[in-house]
Amino acid sequence: MKKFIKVLKWSLVICLALIMIALAGSYFYLRSTLPLFEGQTSVAGISKPVEIIRDSYGMAHIYAQSDADAYFASGYCAAQDRIFQMDILRRAIRGRLAEILGEKLVPLDRFFRTVTAKKTLDEMVLELPPEIVAAMTAYADGVNAFLNNPDESLPLEFTLLGADPEPWLPADCLAAHYFMSWGLNVSFGIEMMHAAVIEKVGPELASTIFVDYPKGYPVITEKEKRQTLGTNLGLLEAFGQVEQLLDFSAGGASNSWVISGQKSKTGKPILANDMHLGHTLPGIWYEIHLNSPGQNVSGVTLASIPFIVVGANEHVAWGFTNSMIDDTDYYVEKINPANPDQVEYQAGFEDIEVRSEIIKVRGGSQVEARIRLTRHGPIISDLKDINAKPGTAIAMRWTASELFESPRALYLANRARNISEVEQAAAFFKSPGQNWVFADDQGNIGYMLAAGIPDRQGFDGGLTLPGWDGKHEWSGFVPTEQQPRMRNPAEGFIATANNKIVSDDYPHKISHYYAMPDRIQRIRSMLEAKEKIGIEDIKKMHADFYVVLAEEWVPLFTLLLGSGNLSNLEKQALAELKKWDFVADPDDVATTIFHATVNNLIKNTFMPRMGEELFGKYVKGMNRYLVFNGLRNLVSRGESAWFDNPETKEPENLAELVTKSFKEAVGFLKDKLGNSVESWVWGELHTLTFYHPVGRYSSAAGWLLNAGPFPMGGSFATVNPAPYPLDKPWEVTAGTSQRMIIDFAKRSNSLRVIPSGISGNFMSSHYDDQVELWRNVEYRPFVLTRQEIEQDKKYVLKLVPK
Repeated sequence: MKKFIKVLKWSLVICLALIMIALAGSYFYLRSTLPLFEGQTSVAGISKPVEIIRDSYGMAHIYAQSDADAYFASGYCAAQDRIFQMDILRRAIRGRLAEILGEKLVPLDRFFRTVTAKKTLDEMVLELPPEIVAAMTAYADGVNAFLNNPDESLPLEFTLLGADPEPWLPADCLAAHYFMSWGLNVSFGIEMMHAAVIEKVGPELASTIFVDYPKGYPVITEKEKRQTLGTNLGLLEAFGQVEQLLDFSAGGASNSWVISGQKSKTGKPILANDMHLGHTLPGIWYEIHLNSPGQNVSGVTLASIPFIVVGANEHVAWGFTNSMIDDTDYYVEKINPANPDQVEYQAGFEDIEVRSEIIKVRGGSQVEARIRLTRHGPIISDLKDINAKPGTAIAMRWTASELFESPRALYLANRARNISEVEQAAAFFKSPGQNWVFADDQGNIGYMLAAGIPDRQGFDGGLTLPGWDGKHEWSGFVPTEQQPRMRNPAEGFIATANNKIVSDDYPHKISHYYAMPDRIQRIRSMLEAKEKIGIEDIKKMHADFYVVLAEEWVPLFTLLLGSGNLSNLEKQALAELKKWDFVADPDDVATTIFHATVNNLIKNTFMPRMGEELFGKYVKGMNRYLVFNGLRNLVSRGESAWFDNPETKEPENLAELVTKSFKEAVGFLKDKLGNSVESWVWGELHTLTFYHPVGRYSSAAGWLLNAGPFPMGGSFATVNPAPYPLDKPWEVTAGTSQRMIIDFAKRSNSLRVIPSGISGNFMSSHYDDQVELWRNVEYRPFVLTRQEIEQDKKYVLKLVPK
């Protein structure tokens, strides 16, 4: 027996030792995938040595003796930090994800091959100016130098997938153009939804919830009867799947404001920007600083392009918000009964361009994709074998396929010396349409809409259009000089928050799909509340959780509920609402009760008439603005057929729906969070997890790759936003993807932060080292001078010519 126990002990020791050896081996392997941050490495493609100083958060400050070498080093650093993210992005836009991720990704591949068919990445790069192509070529050379460097290693994801990245092409840098243009396009799906609701409830009732923008709320600058030709719910499903797979399901918003010297406490302009997009790990934005003879610029970009998207140089700063422009139209094409590859146009028929492409699938199989294009663009009703109405097809015309000089705009903005040069740069930025705010060191502030606005004569593009009559063609695009802009306004500030841009007398239709007006109303009220604004005031604005919608609706709700027959628990919940200050703090109770009530009010208002299937699509993804603007319109009216359930004998009204929704909310919260109202704190229900693309679908991998969950304050339209999908509450899916404050009085006071970290490698200390800063609305310095960079220097790598 003793001998057996001895053998058992030794067996356990050996097993434990083997486990420890395996764990140690795994650890050292994973550590070996970290990039080279220190020392010196030889690379082919640069003319002179380049110095890369990384700060305490791992951000690269590149010092190069030529602009080309700076772009080369930028590509090298981006690949060090984000090569897997870069590879996934270009594969998505090129329709090649199924090659490494399997058959489930074939629909996504087919989607992007279809919507980009009118102008592919390789076709685009041939039409760009030579200086832009040269910059992208140098960037691509830097990415490839990383891939070919024996001193560097690829991250774990490539090993898990068994696929190495292919060489980076200059055209791959343009994948970001389509990715952002698609992700920030608010018309995808909404026009189909509008048509579907019209078919379900009629045009009159539909018009009460498809409102451009609620009346009486702020615009940025002061100064047709619709019918449907049919819809396609299958397309709504296709759009929804793409949103989910690429984590754009709830993004596309932003805040920006710029304060003049007369309004700021410093006597010089202050610019603030926070763009709102879907939360991922790593995040969408990549921070970097480029210093070379032609530029000294820093900010955020996408790891795949050589230029700073939003940021500042020594003379100017600029920020973006999505303009919510309607830059897409859908045309119903009549198919020739005698030839399915022809469509009717005016007096006759014209050929459809047909392309056959092969989608390779992991494991060796392949799928043929048949892509058809009319004069208006690709036929998107072919996606997923979805059929339009018999004898018809739906084609899509999209600005992003026709206007793609945004890289040129960024190249020029990075070098701008005053706001006049920023405006000249912005004139080339057409897709995705953005509101630019900017300031310079001469004390000027300004705003400009930079967008490819289709010039529609006699129609507004809000619904599907007849593609056969020739009467609904774009007459080009609205000239830059006719688009809204302003400089140095008398009130001393400019603010944008995806709100309506111009008053109704503007001669061109910009959009049907503006965001809720709550953020812009709150931002303006905070800016107007003080005679002078400083950096600390802006920090508080970035952190603001005030719910404007609650300020409007809670008094009405409490009035309507006061006469109802309430249980003791419901009375306690109502008491919480009555004393609420409308601030959605994570430890607040009334916030939880309000949002649970509103969620039910949305369901009880719209689902009875729409039906469960259509309602499910109506509340999905970015449609939250559509839903709330529509419901706000109905509540302000007080009476609507939407409040009446057609399946019941007695007519219902708003008061009855509010009461029903409140009671259902209390029942839900009791079941979910317990019998005590005090335990219904917002952050217990409302949480955020940063998901890695692999960790989202694997709990085991998620333990290593994801960050969170974290309790969250905020709401859909708070200045500091924390929205959740209406169809799948309550997990936060989007929010501020970066924050930036630029102080022109003392540039060293400028600040920045991103939600996660610089690195995409989970073994790196810079994978998620900004999460707590971001959650607490804290910042790190935004610096441009060598002296300040030296003070926070952590690593130095020198690239030398091979």
